[in-house]
Amino acid sequence: MKTIDNNQQYAETLAKYLSGEMSENELLDFESEIAVSEENETSIEKMKKQWTAMKGYKEQKSPDTRDAWNKLHDRLDEENLIPSGVPMAKRRMIPVFIKAAAVIMILVGIGTVIFLQVNRKPSVALVRVDTGNEANTLIKTLTDGSVIYIAQNSLFSFPKEFENDSRNVELKGEAFFDITSNPEKPFIIETDEAFIEVLGTAFNVKTQNGKGFELVVDRGKVKVTLKKNPSHSELVVAGEKINEVKNSFVKTKHAVNQSNKWYKQRMHFKDESLQNIISVLNRNFNTTFAVAEKETGTRKLTVTFNNETAETMTELICVTLNLKSQNINGSVVLSENKENTGTN
Repeated sequence: MKTIDNNQQYAETLAKYLSGEMSENELLDFESEIAVSEENETSIEKMKKQWTAMKGYKEQKSPDTRDAWNKLHDRLDEENLIPSGVPMAKRRMIPVFIKAAAVIMILVGIGTVIFLQVNRKPSVALVRVDTGNEANTLIKTLTDGSVIYIAQNSLFSFPKEFENDSRNVELKGEAFFDITSNPEKPFIIETDEAFIEVLGTAFNVKTQNGKGFELVVDRGKVKVTLKKNPSHSELVVAGEKINEVKNSFVKTKHAVNQSNKWYKQRMHFKDESLQNIISVLNRNFNTTFAVAEKETGTRKLTVTFNNETAETMTELICVTLNLKSQNINGSVVLSENKENTGTN
């Protein structure tokens, strides 16, 4: 969340732009930021119109601006909105801050999209996973421990490492999300239609190429916000389903049936660590896999499980990575097969 100082600084930048006080270089830089999306440009146009209207009103009425500022100053001072450390004499002057205050009023009138779109951090490089039309569920474990089950004909994009203050990913198609809880670092999924914000939960998202989406929550709670109408958000809790229809939400009850989940069918791991694979298997099936040594867990494996028994999964893993298995205290412990590592 941005601080008041950051908001004031950005409002002053907007004030300079709207009042035509930017240098040529500042103008080029600002307009290049605006051009990153059509949503930004629409918001700026609305601000221009309201700014022009305010100027016209001022020219017609020609009020006592100093008296008006003094009244506004008293109100802002009462609400502790004037930066501390400013001498009283300078507080009573009419600085660029009054233009910033006008910009803030305009922003309140048209929403906060411009803050979200223009002033956000540059996007980081994303890893893009395209599942194609193979009838597999591709499973990715992210660096925070969250597990994403990606359906066929879907595109999932995520950073190799999350930033310090958020976990942002993108989805086109369908995926089941099992998110590791971190209240200080929200997990945000961007689809064509909406932003989905979670802290720690499990839910299914299905998008339809910009023609609507469906979200079903298995556990926990998520917040869904329409991209075309950022003021429209809904909270969805376990046992509820929400659909986007004609730029609005329709929420209904939904019975959660864990016995026949699509993402448990034909589970495909591609170049995934053994530790991540067995963690997913233990989470979804009645298995108790473990590794004897940490180094063994870092070994990479590409494998597909299609309703296999625990014994068959154990055999596939051991044959592929040349491991051996032992039953120890009710767990299947996988370790290096040192007796069969020599060469002929």
